[in-house]
Amino acid sequence: MNKANLTCDDIRQTLNAGATLLDVRTTDEFNNGALPDAKNIPLSILPLLAHEHLDKNERLFIYCRSGGRAIMAEKILTGLGFNNVTNIGGIHLYQHCH
Repeated sequence: MNKANLTCDDIRQTLNAGATLLDVRTTDEFNNGALPDAKNIPLSILPLLAHEHLDKNERLFIYCRSGGRAIMAEKILTGLGFNNVTNIGGIHLYQHCH
């Protein structure tokens, strides 16, 4: 479960192909700035909402502020049977992407 080092183009292409960009920061953090087209499910409620809001077979890119919560989210989702989960780390790595 290593963090992927992706370029803006990598992310854009995968999102265009139908992947979901998942922000697991708090709602306040998300509302203060998020990556374009990201879906927000805070880590604290991810186990409760994952099946309701995410497709198990869809490719998921997960990020948070610095990468720690994304690691935990990746483990949670994998444990729930999501099989195409990629931790892309912290938002600071991708804030320049538009």
